[in-house]
Amino acid sequence: MGIHYANGTLVGDGKINLLTPEAMVYEPRPHGKLRLAAVEYVVFQDAWDAAHDGPPSLFGEDFMLTPADNRYGLPAFYSLHAWIWKHNPRGVLDMWNPTVRCPAS
Repeated sequence: MGIHYANGTLVGDGKINLLTPEAMVYEPRPHGKLRLAAVEYVVFQDAWDAAHDGPPSLFGEDFMLTPADNRYGLPAFYSLHAWIWKHNPRGVLDMWNPTVRCPAS
């Protein structure tokens, strides 16, 4: 899935802006290096749903809903990955990229 660095202010603002993704996704490389692989757009469901009738979408693709009680310990949220710098055989907007692996800790 890669290593995600999220901007909490953007995640919590209830908005989606094409030019300011909420998270950057990096692929681990040898010797502790990281390579930018994707961006992720994220918005909390409650904030989005309060002002919209349906899920957010970009590039003609609806965001995926991750319900509350998720493995991240976050409230329910919508998200969409865009694998811009790392080819994803499942598609540029697919949630998972099987070619990105993180070492076991």
